[in-house]
Amino acid sequence: MSLKDIPVKLDNGAGIDDPERAGLAIALLREIADHLLTVSQGGDRQVVELTNLPLSEGDFQLLEEKLGRGEVEARINAAGPTEVYETAFPGVWWVKYLGEDERVITQQLEIGTVPMILEAHHEDIQASAGRFTRLFDDLDPNHH
Repeated sequence: MSLKDIPVKLDNGAGIDDPERAGLAIALLREIADHLLTVSQGGDRQVVELTNLPLSEGDFQLLEEKLGRGEVEARINAAGPTEVYETAFPGVWWVKYLGEDERVITQQLEIGTVPMILEAHHEDIQASAGRFTRLFDDLDPNHH
């Protein structure tokens, strides 16, 4: 018997079929299911911070595969670029904060109606209301 006779299986590192390599993703999916139930019953928004968890590449692949992509996505340019997309499960949002080089700095899953980064702050709405009335100054010089 030589080395040529020994079957070799190449592992591309994905590990999504190996529960040990994607075990954390499975636990996270269960946690997300609990959070989604809580939010669906009127509970507060939930956030699962992914960056600080020891997730393998297989974990990320399994999460992306199982959560999928929904109909809504946005790119925000405030304090650095941020990408947000709704997963295939309405109310479950994947939020990626990027550096100037477009590499992911931190990412999280938010469970709620709208991700926090997309919500307008009350102070911004107040300032907007004040500025909006000035639109009429250009349209009607007699308006004060």
